[in-house]
Amino acid sequence: SGSPSGKLVWRLAEKRCANFGTCGLNGGETSGTSQINHLLLAQFQEGERLLQTGQCDRVRPVVDEIISLMTVPLVQGSLRYAYKIGEQPEERSQKNAAEGAIFTAAVLPLVHECNVAAAKTISDEMKFGLYDQGVFPDFAAVKAAFESTYDCLGITCADVGGLSDTGVAAACSKTSPWPDIAGYTPGSDVTKHANLDLDQQALVQALKGGTPNWELAEDWYAVGGYSLSGKAPNGLRTMKGFSTGAEGKMYNNCDGCPYKTFSAFYDYYGDFDYADKWVSAALDGTNMAFSSGRHGPNDFATLGDAARIEAVKKGTAYMNVWMYVIREFEDAIDDCTSCTGDNCNEFSLNGGSVHAWDEGVAFYAGSLEGASGSPSGKLVWRLAEKRGANFGTCG
Repeated sequence: SGSPSGKLVWRLAEKRCANFGTCGLNGGETSGTSQINHLLLAQFQEGERLLQTGQCDRVRPVVDEIISLMTVPLVQGSLRYAYKIGEQPEERSQKNAAEGAIFTAAVLPLVHECNVAAAKTISDEMKFGLYDQGVFPDFAAVKAAFESTYDCLGITCADVGGLSDTGVAAACSKTSPWPDIAGYTPGSDVTKHANLDLDQQALVQALKGGTPNWELAEDWYAVGGYSLSGKAPNGLRTMKGFSTGAEGKMYNNCDGCPYKTFSAFYDYYGDFDYADKWVSAALDGTNMAFSSGRHGPNDFATLGDAARIEAVKKGTAYMNVWMYVIREFEDAIDDCTSCTGDNCNEFSLNGGSVHAWDEGVAFYAGSLEGASGSPSGKLVWRLAEKRGANFGTCG
């Protein structure tokens, strides 16, 4: 029934559950049999049953689950000693540093299979020799690196538990180096991308009042100001650029080109830059027609300010940005299926594809929605919230 005399992985799970508050059938306790061992016993018994009845093809998922569960004490051990050496000067010793290095060595190949960068971070912080050089691990960096691979490892923050400021068991607390976006936790930094909605906010503000400032609104649309981009010619991404660059990014020069949804819009309007033609004509007060002749003509020269204002502020958000959100999700699929380099296998985080996916969410919601949604939002997320109230589709 289990004994403190044990020397193998079962006993490690028992020790670490007391440290991380993951003892008990449902976890959350600091004494008793570890939740991991409770779960492992169930899997051991299920594997035995399947083999006894000749159901060989059903054993593989059981083994996969066992591997995930056996990984938890190794992660806990790594974190425990990263904390001791990194955060508790009184606990710093060659013995504790060695324990941390050994625990990480035992789990690093699995982390590397999930995320090469995360494995490098952990190794760089925990490997042998650092203690003798007076170099101590950055616990927060080690914790965040492990947590970035939990989904891939098949474990959760609750499985691992947590440590308090004094190094004793505490509730699970998952670290995210980047802010949530309207309830979504990104796997990469898309803060600058989400700031695009600040350009939209400034554009809308320029059009308020008795005399719309068309020139200023056009500047926010075509030049931008808040959404920094190292790839853009002027260092800023723009809502105009989402449309003027659409042919190359959604129709001709991408692995999955032409993208299905963009193709439908191009086929309908006959213009790759249909969104920019609409918004630019509304800003300039000029007449325009799509090349297909459909949904027009749009005589912005005579429609008046009220119509032009709506055409601009709705067009930028729901034509330019809306389509680019889809472009990012399509690009994520392209990055995943054509990925090259270390981060490319069925278990990998595929950093490029995750970043593209995060960009799509950032452009859909924007920074003004905050971590959980806010009436201040200016992009497509906020439209869904408004229309949900109108059509009884909230909740």
